[in-house]
Amino acid sequence: MKIYCKTLLKGDRWASDAVLHVAPNGVIQAIEAGLPQAADIVLDGIVVPGMPNAHSHSFQRLIAGLTGPRGNQRDSFWSWREAMYRTANRISPEQFGAVAQWVFVEMLRAGFTSCAEFHYLHHQPGGAAYANPAEMSLRVIEAASAAGIGLTLLPVLYCSAGFGRDEVSEEQKRFANGPEQYLQLLEICSNAIGNNALVELGVAPHSLRAVPAAILHEVLQSRPDPGCPVHIHIAEQPAEIEACQAHLGARPVEFLLGQFAVDRRWCLVHATHMTPDEAQAAAISEATAGLCPTTEADLGDGVFRTAEWLQAGGSFAVGSDSNVRISVAEELRLLEYNERLRSGQRNVLTDNVMSCGRFLYQHAANTGGVALGQAVGRLETGFRADLVELDGSHELLAGRSPDAALDGWIFGGDDSMLNSVWVAGRRLVSKGRHAGESNGRAAFAQVMKEMLQA
Repeated sequence: MKIYCKTLLKGDRWASDAVLHVAPNGVIQAIEAGLPQAADIVLDGIVVPGMPNAHSHSFQRLIAGLTGPRGNQRDSFWSWREAMYRTANRISPEQFGAVAQWVFVEMLRAGFTSCAEFHYLHHQPGGAAYANPAEMSLRVIEAASAAGIGLTLLPVLYCSAGFGRDEVSEEQKRFANGPEQYLQLLEICSNAIGNNALVELGVAPHSLRAVPAAILHEVLQSRPDPGCPVHIHIAEQPAEIEACQAHLGARPVEFLLGQFAVDRRWCLVHATHMTPDEAQAAAISEATAGLCPTTEADLGDGVFRTAEWLQAGGSFAVGSDSNVRISVAEELRLLEYNERLRSGQRNVLTDNVMSCGRFLYQHAANTGGVALGQAVGRLETGFRADLVELDGSHELLAGRSPDAALDGWIFGGDDSMLNSVWVAGRRLVSKGRHAGESNGRAAFAQVMKEMLQA
């Protein structure tokens, strides 16, 4: 199949009148100059690589807007977590599958074309195993397939309720696995994925507080593949750092870097509260910082020092995390605005070549592909044809240069500026509509009603 792009972000530069040669497996075989009549499909908008979503808990979409306190009651990440636990311990496999499928449709409509799903609902409420230990993981795979999104499935390893504790709490029993159970879960998931080119499997120790170092070493030794993604929550909350120092004698990122061979296959999710020395060492390791600005703001986590991280040579990807909002543009916008508020300057996250919007988008897309362990996030030979087409005729984009169009979307626009969204050379969203939208929306709404009545 040949796709003509009037304007294409080819690798690191803009190209005009470009034709993508896409193989049946959805991978770009070649990119050459050409005219519309030489192609099977014509895209007249501004085409950029689809954005990888580096961190998501799809089921948490159910509690978006439902976790506000009443009156002047004080609230924090830890009280929000209790509300999340209540939902996590009620949802059935069927409900979970419907929710995940709708959330993946929402991601596609927003320009996310692949997703790292940090998945920890493994067992029945109360902790009893399903007949198939991977029952809930298979629901994620099925939901991604039905929506059409690329998936990096990250089954979460969860062993303890906190530093120095041998067991999980009552609310966490649904998440918990020992190392043998966890490795069995990975094996079942690997067999279920088979040769599915749109799905990758990774390893996800929930956090240092939930996974003792000895167990994490054991699991990682069983997954030596240098391409296997490893994602971990780390340094998200000050209380976590204090507990880590008290029990392990080191801050979380400091301990992780000292005890494990952290490299580019690792994604340090949040990593909000690092010291300059930790940030410098983490950047040198080539690990990705998995940033979720909208969720981090919603939970009051704190603000990641992105400019300093970049100056140290670090790379970042973005994710929708709790899915309180699902928007590529909003995540990137808030990332930049945090730096503007901190520094009192504008256009902080950029370089001498690109506009701020293009720098944010291109960097997050490129690094997101690395974090997901998939050949996505760039439009070059050998990468998957995951495309986002901006509507060049939109009133805020008309007549703009490509860089200015990206700025217009990220800082002044919304999803209505997306003309089409593609995964592996297959058009899934056109003019804001996904083929499975009506049924998916209705199914999600039904689950919402059932959860509120439970």
